[in-house]
Amino acid sequence: MKRVAVVVALLAVVGVGLVLSGFFAGVAEEPTVDDVADDRLIAVDGDYRLWPYTSRSRSVEGRTLAINVVFHADAEATRAAIEGDAAANWEKTDPDEAAATIDDGDQVGEFVARDWRDARSSLRYSYVEGPSGGVWLTETFELHDGAYLGVRDHLRAYESPDGAYTAVQAHEEYYDWFRLRHTVPDIDAPATRLEDEFIESGRASDVRREYRGIDGGRSDGWLSVIELAATAALAGALLRRRTREAADDLLGRLRTDAGRHAAAATLGLALGTVLVGVRFAGVALETVLPGVSPKAIAAPLYLVLAVGLPALVVRRAPRSDPTAAALAVVAGLGGGFVADFAALGVAVPADLIVHRVALLAALGVVAIGRAAADRPLAVLGLLAWAVGLALPLADVI
Repeated sequence: MKRVAVVVALLAVVGVGLVLSGFFAGVAEEPTVDDVADDRLIAVDGDYRLWPYTSRSRSVEGRTLAINVVFHADAEATRAAIEGDAAANWEKTDPDEAAATIDDGDQVGEFVARDWRDARSSLRYSYVEGPSGGVWLTETFELHDGAYLGVRDHLRAYESPDGAYTAVQAHEEYYDWFRLRHTVPDIDAPATRLEDEFIESGRASDVRREYRGIDGGRSDGWLSVIELAATAALAGALLRRRTREAADDLLGRLRTDAGRHAAAATLGLALGTVLVGVRFAGVALETVLPGVSPKAIAAPLYLVLAVGLPALVVRRAPRSDPTAAALAVVAGLGGGFVADFAALGVAVPADLIVHRVALLAALGVVAIGRAAADRPLAVLGLLAWAVGLALPLADVI
């Protein structure tokens, strides 16, 4: 009787979790606007006013994220400054003088050099309007710092037609293995990191924030404005440190309980290791195979998760107590989820947290079914797992 109650509870978690995943994803959508109305354009510099958003299409209906950084320079100078091009002829500015131009209450203590490189991503447009009318712009350049299959800061830059300024949409994103695409947890932090680079390196004569009342696109209404130093050698770029200690702590806790339920503990450890290992393998392969599309690397690794995780449960759970097997799945794979997100250092959207809980419950049902030799129950859990994988691929979550 107790086993039936546990199974019913786990299936309820799967169903409610998947429903709530879609619900949270739905309420997170940004409202759309009907047209690029005059009052939605902002003056930056030169003859072209900016629509401070990016769009999936040449229309406002495809609006996505807000522009959050503007450089008062053309695209060539902006890119050279961001990358820290030592060959460029820039004049060094006193760091104390540059830091005095912005008051964010925090002084950044330690940095390591950033590694900005060309980025691969979906096409996004922005819009400007000048003396001859409106123009939809494609990205002038894209840069990223980090790994496509891990976590990265991603910049999309749009040069105004007269070269008076370069608008940048900066966001943080991480690759979600169960959605097979990037998730954007934040746009404010990467803009702040970009400001910090120029304040600390002295590559800007002025760094300030201007409130422009930008509404939607995850904007808080503020725009970071960067004036480049006139001439001098560019210093190396800066980057916050990312810690991966959470993964080591997790594996240590799993080893502590391995003596009592060795088979279950091994199962949990294997699930967590496979999940975290796929992330590290993806980033490593992306690094050593720069000419290969990240999606080509992601495809076989996704199969490791989609097929390999339930296969591990099916194979290893019969050697365990049903309750211990279910707990091992939740602790091992759940710990892997936590370690993965902690290593990325990103804020996870609520709908994705609920979705991962539903996946844990589905594999928990598989574990109970296999450990108790209840084939229909195991099949039911596998079906729930398949549904859980299908929903994000269908863009429901």
